[in-house]
Amino acid sequence: MVRVSAIIPVYNGASTVAEAIDSALAQSYTGLEVIVINDGSTDATAEVLHRYSGRVRVIDRPNGGIAAARNTGAAAASGEYLAFLDCDDIWMPTMIERAVAALDADDACVLAFCNCAVMDSDGHDLRSALIGEGADHAPTLDEMLSRLWPIMPSAVVLRHATFEACGGFTEEFRSYGFEDVIFWLRVREQGPFHYVPERLVKWRFALFPRPLKIGWIKPAAFATFDRILRQRYGVGAAHLTKSRGRASRSLLGYIGLRALDRGDREEAREAFRRALEFDPWRVKNLLRYAKTYLPLKLARALSGRTRDAG
Repeated sequence: MVRVSAIIPVYNGASTVAEAIDSALAQSYTGLEVIVINDGSTDATAEVLHRYSGRVRVIDRPNGGIAAARNTGAAAASGEYLAFLDCDDIWMPTMIERAVAALDADDACVLAFCNCAVMDSDGHDLRSALIGEGADHAPTLDEMLSRLWPIMPSAVVLRHATFEACGGFTEEFRSYGFEDVIFWLRVREQGPFHYVPERLVKWRFALFPRPLKIGWIKPAAFATFDRILRQRYGVGAAHLTKSRGRASRSLLGYIGLRALDRGDREEAREAFRRALEFDPWRVKNLLRYAKTYLPLKLARALSGRTRDAG
């Protein structure tokens, strides 16, 4: 019997979607159906999905954006619970089992989410956790409005009934960025969350070393995000959008320091350069970038030890 519907939206994700699907099919939890929404891909995605004929359900639709694709999958889902897996992320084998156990144990809980291990866009493990100290608990609504909470779609399992009560993802968001943040806020209005501290998802940082997600946070998304927050909660979005940039800057800095540790001066320089794009006047970023031109031994000594980016 199907209790959980895994929903995998994909747009031009031929290079990563097979890993995502394989991780869904390898779950220890058996009451699972896998639905893949091909959101108008123009690359080899359709050919990759054809290899899974009979094992997953594929829905082809014209390109409408990530929010609409997830909603299409939810409309076709038969499970009591919904789990959203981005096409460039990977579930660990017990992800669904652990999240379902949390939801089954508390009828009031509407959503369970876990921590994530971070990998770069090429799939290399960065030996870092997405959720660090201070955010390692289930948040209140006020906490989620005060800071950008690190809940990734791939780390979430929620009740189907809750999804319907919230009306799904806001389809005005065609690009990645804030469509999930608004949705989590609306879900939190319905009831409490549960946090599973294990790193049960491999989450891909899609900005380095090569940009992976197409249509990442278009300018219109910022305006839509701010308008909805003001209308629904009476707060602006500036502090939340800035924290998204800080998170990316911090992770790029961490990648650069790791590269410097292993002697890869070119990768370190490129990571620090991209960190500067998020905050050009941050002195720490400027100094880190400058250090890549020093003798390697001196640059390492000045940089100190690399800490976990979580």
